[in-house]
This record gives sequence, C-alpha cells and structure tokens, in this order.
Amino acid sequence: MISKTIIIPTGDEILSGTVVDTNSPAIMALILEKFPGCEVTRITPLVDNETTIITKLKRAIEEKADLIFIIGGSGGGHRFIPNAARDFTHTAILKMCPDSCFKEIYGKNGHLWSKLIAAKEGNSLLVNVPGPYVEAVAAAEAALDSILKGETDPQIIVERTSEAVSRQYPFGGEIK
Repeated sequence: MISKTIIIPTGDEILSGTVVDTNSPAIMALILEKFPGCEVTRITPLVDNETTIITKLKRAIEEKADLIFIIGGSGGGHRFIPNAARDFTHTAILKMCPDSCFKEIYGKNGHLWSKLIAAKEGNSLLVNVPGPYVEAVAAAEAALDSILKGETDPQIIVERTSEAVSRQYPFGGEIK
C-alpha cells in the first residue's frame, strides 16, 4: 500500500514559470483518488541538472517515500535535433539505480524519443513520466493502477507506463 508519495517535477521551463506545471496537480489527484489516505508532497521544480536530480531523489528516498514520481526529463530530443534541450532525469536515475528497468519509446508527436524508467531503491519505488501532460497522466495512472493491484515490480511498472504512453501517440509509438 502507498502511504507516502513525493512528486518531483523537473525542467528549467517549469521552475521559471515559462510552462505551468499542470502535471503535478493531475498526478496528485490520481494518487488521492486511488489511495485516499496517502500523504502527497510536491517539491519545488528542479533545474535540468543531473546532480540536482540525484540529490533530490536521494532525499526523497531518505524521507521514506513509498512512491516517487519524477516528471519530465525523459526525452532525448537532443539526440535527433541538435538545438533541443538536454534531458537528465533518465540518466540521473540510471546513475543512482543502475539496476533500473526501462523502456524506450520512439513516437510521432514531436517528442521523438522517451526513456521511461522504474526502479526500486530501499523501500521506494521510483517512476518517471514524460513531461507532456497527456503522456504524464497516462503513465502515472498506469503505474498507480498496477500498484493498486499489488504490483510493485519495476519491470512490470515500466511496461505498463510505456504501453500507456505509447497509446497517446496518434500513430502509436514503438516500444523497445
């Protein structure tokens, strides 16, 4: 059962207010709908910096969060478009939790590529969701539905979140 969740939004554009964080409130609503007794905390958005993300993830684990959602930073557009911003969430999680489970999605919504990750560290389940709202909510709902059914295996969680995100692409997304 989930009794404590920490939501970590990432992105310079979220921190500066250039883009409004609509993902955190939507994910918080999903958490409270499925786990009404859960304590949910949204921390201040993080800059796109691997070290900062790792530090906050470690702190969330130390705070004994059962579930940690990391929003954004799952893309890799810079691999395909040279002037696209670098995303660090997936690399931060992989450095911190080298046994993480992940799926890569190649889509057709302009996001081009996304690496979704789920990992267990101590008693905490870490799940990253993409930044675009529809994909973020779909991934979070898939993760929460799996957890509600008693599934906490990171491999299963990442499969469910990847399938949910892929369904959001108009012509599907290829999961690898």
